[in-house]
Amino acid sequence: MDRLTKALLTAVAVMVVLSPLGILLVWNYGDAWGEWDVSTIEHMVGQKLPGMEKLSNAWNHAVLPDYNVPGWEDKLHASAGYILSAIVGVALVLGFYYVVVKLTSGGAKG
Repeated sequence: MDRLTKALLTAVAVMVVLSPLGILLVWNYGDAWGEWDVSTIEHMVGQKLPGMEKLSNAWNHAVLPDYNVPGWEDKLHASAGYILSAIVGVALVLGFYYVVVKLTSGGAKG
């Protein structure tokens, strides 16, 4: 493995381990910035947002909803859920990248 790949993998590993900081920093203060639901946004802007309301349920097929495992509600388990979610996300992105590379470079040998 070359030096650049090792550095990138190390950076990704550090980000995976640090991923729970986002939830732990706002644990007692509500949602993390930008993770608001439709009613919270409507309250913030002062009016109904029919387009956002319509699209809010467009995707309900998350592998780990809310970056967590159902039932893991305390801080320790929520942190582990965030790390697990980050690992799954990285694995899905790497898998997608691998498939794209294989499909696009299938005939090219060099």
